[in-house]
Amino acid sequence: MKISSMFSFLVHPSKNEESQPDIGGTQLSLDGKLFFMLSTIFKQATEDCNIEIAFTPSADGTQLNQRRSEIIDLLKNQDIDFARSIAKHLQLVTTKRSGLGLLFVVLGHENSIRRLYISRFPADFGIVAEETQEALYVELLERVFMKNTASYKAVVFDGSNYDSDFWVGKAIDKQISNKSVAISSYWIRDFLLADFRTTSAGGTRRLAIAIKETINETGDLEIKEELAAAARLAKSLNGQLINMENFAERFGLSEKTKSALIAKLKHPNLRFDQFQFSINEFSRHVRFRSLQISNGAVLTAPIGKFDKCFTKTCVAKDSNEYLFSTQGTIVNEHLRTLKS
Repeated sequence: MKISSMFSFLVHPSKNEESQPDIGGTQLSLDGKLFFMLSTIFKQATEDCNIEIAFTPSADGTQLNQRRSEIIDLLKNQDIDFARSIAKHLQLVTTKRSGLGLLFVVLGHENSIRRLYISRFPADFGIVAEETQEALYVELLERVFMKNTASYKAVVFDGSNYDSDFWVGKAIDKQISNKSVAISSYWIRDFLLADFRTTSAGGTRRLAIAIKETINETGDLEIKEELAAAARLAKSLNGQLINMENFAERFGLSEKTKSALIAKLKHPNLRFDQFQFSINEFSRHVRFRSLQISNGAVLTAPIGKFDKCFTKTCVAKDSNEYLFSTQGTIVNEHLRTLKS
């Protein structure tokens, strides 16, 4: 993939500010150390960015998205003013918490494929020391960028047809320190006017089914117990952005349990797909917990109430046998012809 144009802009934290600072920008040279660094990231962008996103249609349901339209204009014109328009939108949603940022907009092509790559590097502090024969001069700089080239946000779009392509892209956020969140919401939703390609219902359903199938099919009691415990605690995730990888980290699943869970996916990379967890959707697929014991009995109760419905007591100190007890009135009775 060959780079055709590169632009850079200084983006100030100006969300909710009545007066927006002017955005200083420049078109970068296609040689030198900076070009080499950006071209390396640019070429591996589709592998580096591992979270699929998609532009959302307009509020009236038509296939129109303002940010996508501006990206198409930039791809067609390769002009700094079109790139500056994108930088202005980022500035409008950048908070003081995110701070000053250096934005790079890189355009490239390979045969008929066109690529747009956008990355934002945060500002940092740095100290410069200059020594002379008489003295040492020390200065604190507040606009040090790319001190750590592994800390940035990015998004990439590839396509060949301006009418039908560039609706789906891939993103990454290497500035996130919280393992339970894979990418900043403002970078995707506020800036790009996009959303995660995996819907809340779809992602939650995939996780729930993987948990249920793993529990039902494995013969390893430790895996069953770990996943059952995670399922009971899953309601604490309601409304949070997660993926299957950090779901496992969040609840301390062992490597063998995480591997068994991921094995139920159609593709291992789906474990990185981020979605908003929905407890309502999860409960549609994982509602009851059943425990089968060696005498043939099967104990079943709602997943969040199992331990309240049944009291579990170890028969002896060194025994793996347990006594289960419960109490209540009979409200219904079923006969089944098949084991479920």
